[in-house]
Amino acid sequence: MAFWMSSRSADTTSAKRSAAASLMASWPPFASVSAIRNAGVAMLIMLGVPMARADEPKPDQRFPYAFAMRGCTQEDGPALEIYLTQTEFKGDGTPAPPYLRIEIASRANETIASLSAELTPLRRDPAKQGRIVRAELMEAGQKPTWLSGKIELKEAVPGASVSGRLDFTSPTGAVFSRSFSAPYSNRSIVCG
Repeated sequence: MAFWMSSRSADTTSAKRSAAASLMASWPPFASVSAIRNAGVAMLIMLGVPMARADEPKPDQRFPYAFAMRGCTQEDGPALEIYLTQTEFKGDGTPAPPYLRIEIASRANETIASLSAELTPLRRDPAKQGRIVRAELMEAGQKPTWLSGKIELKEAVPGASVSGRLDFTSPTGAVFSRSFSAPYSNRSIVCG
């Protein structure tokens, strides 16, 4: 009886293989490639792998260097300033454009343990309390372009380092998205 069951099972498997082979043979040559591609896309979706769309803007990667130092907000309050630049910048004066500049209101010598914040508009709502956090894109010969988006700091230790992630967008749709780590100069500065 067991032999009959395994023999029948083998016949069924063989019949299924034969049916699949004749079905694939009836497809035009491009259909099998398309079917394989569609199966691959379905597998990526099931696994939760993000896929880039052709119409999505690619992040701007022009600014590989990062440097942080004490500075001032637009309201002349004390701040942590983070510069992302094309060439290495060590905090002497202002970097050559283009660059990204981030300002985060903070007291002198304040260690920011962690922070997740939406960028504050230049004209902020006085009813909304909280830390001022802004970012601007400075291009050569242009006025600053204020960005929207979010920044996350893992740590910001004056005299040591600052690290985190930024996800910014310009009004024209340019995207700035990356992790960063920078030395944090605790130079003294007078604001106001």
